[in-house]
Amino acid sequence: MNAIQTLLGPGILNLDEEGGLTGEKPDPEADVSILGDSLLVMDLEMSGPHPKMHEVLDIGGIHAEIAPGVPEKGSFGSRITPLHIGSADHGALKVVGYSSKAWKNSIPFEKAFEEFTKLGAGTVVAGWGIGHDMAFLSESYRRLKIDWPFAPIALDIQLVARKILTKADVDRFNLGHVADRLGIGRMGEHGALADAYATYDVLAELCVRGMSTNQDS
Repeated sequence: MNAIQTLLGPGILNLDEEGGLTGEKPDPEADVSILGDSLLVMDLEMSGPHPKMHEVLDIGGIHAEIAPGVPEKGSFGSRITPLHIGSADHGALKVVGYSSKAWKNSIPFEKAFEEFTKLGAGTVVAGWGIGHDMAFLSESYRRLKIDWPFAPIALDIQLVARKILTKADVDRFNLGHVADRLGIGRMGEHGALADAYATYDVLAELCVRGMSTNQDS
């Protein structure tokens, strides 16, 4: 069994057939081989908090191997042309930095998800505090009338961090704080690909620390 799969086991979450989280707690006895050999570490930025009302404005993902160093196999990121900007939450738009000028080079919703799917079809979707992103991701595929194209589980890297890091390492478990405390530089905040890379880099560091602890024990 892959030692890194075992390390990631506490973050495994079950999905329903449409990619929605089932709400079940992680099973400590779960067969970690279900993780397979790679992950799609992703982040989304949205026009508001409600998956049925709002939409994905920015998407980013890194396809990474579940192996020492978590080698990157590819990446994709793009801003998405909104279809219903009139229903957006103004606070959310401010957070993501939305403007027609900033989104000048955005691409259509369908194209963005086509590229994202190509990047990691069949793999396990992973992210930081992944519940909100998973709700929007599954809703996006529902709108596109596309069957869920990834594995039937997801990986919450925040849950893995909670198992590996101590109070001496971090004060809280939001992504920015954890990245800063682990000495990880970031490309920026509230950009999907930037946050996906921050999550990916934190994952790589967690794997180093977790494997080192296991070897020492």
